[in-house]
Amino acid sequence: MLSSAPSQSAPEPSVRALNLTKRFGARTSVDQLNLSIYPGELYALLGDNGAGKTTTISMLTTLLAPTSGEFFICGFSGLKQPENIKGCFGAVSQDLALYQELTPYENLKFLANLYGLAKAEGEARIEKLLGRAGLIDRLNDRTHSLSGGMLRRLAIACAMINEPKVLFMDEPTVGLDPASRRLIWATLKELKSAGVTILLTTHYLEEAELLADRIGIIRDGKLTAEGTVSELARRIKGMRGISIKLAQDFAVDSAQLATSLAFVKEKFDVEIRLDELRNTIYLSQPEGDSEHYHREIFDWLQSEKIPFVKFATGEPNLEEVFLAVSKDLKSEQPV
Repeated sequence: MLSSAPSQSAPEPSVRALNLTKRFGARTSVDQLNLSIYPGELYALLGDNGAGKTTTISMLTTLLAPTSGEFFICGFSGLKQPENIKGCFGAVSQDLALYQELTPYENLKFLANLYGLAKAEGEARIEKLLGRAGLIDRLNDRTHSLSGGMLRRLAIACAMINEPKVLFMDEPTVGLDPASRRLIWATLKELKSAGVTILLTTHYLEEAELLADRIGIIRDGKLTAEGTVSELARRIKGMRGISIKLAQDFAVDSAQLATSLAFVKEKFDVEIRLDELRNTIYLSQPEGDSEHYHREIFDWLQSEKIPFVKFATGEPNLEEVFLAVSKDLKSEQPV
């Protein structure tokens, strides 16, 4: 289910992992991970808690030594040339590395001095980064007084002070309100447009679907699927189909619906998924005349007097793909 390798004309990867593995005692957190991310690409790594996302980021940023395998950042070996790669990347972790008693300006000034930037160049970068982060009017406030969204934007600004070619972001929007998340998204789009290569780990499917050029799904430390949203959707058999959002007073777990859906499954030989949270039925697309199938399902709803507020056909979204991949993997595990 992994995507095919890029053509020989593709540029050299900015980030490359070869059989990257990390074990903690008997537990394997990352299992022979192979990954290539190219210049100017935003790659989203999706997975449940404990899937291996943060461990992967920790190894690629040299915070954690791999058990085996190797990795390269901007052509430099992370194992043999760790000092060379540190100037090539910036990182934003879940635990924000900010000096809370300093102001946003002072945080950035400290890092500019640490990287040895000339005074004029450092000031120019600080002004640019504070403007991009929307923090110009808060540059002299203490960092501990900033909101969660402001702190994340400041952390991104700090990670970009040395203008790295690669940016690692470990769940940068977790716990933020929708407005703050959208501001982070806008920043990431701007960075990607400027040619920065971004590896983003996230729990938010909407985030990956909106931002990513390619997506990888990791489970139990293994990369199980990779590609664009449309490529992943095409690899999941039977994911094209119909979604039916039921009326609020008619639940997907009702006895009447269960009996009726059994008839639909037997007649059309389709996969059926019930989403209780959204009160929605998902029916896969059988082979053959899709228009006839859609009409028959619509007629079935009418004849069974099943109230619904939305009847839609089309391609699966990323959440449906993720759930399908997870379901397939679980079914493959030995009992």
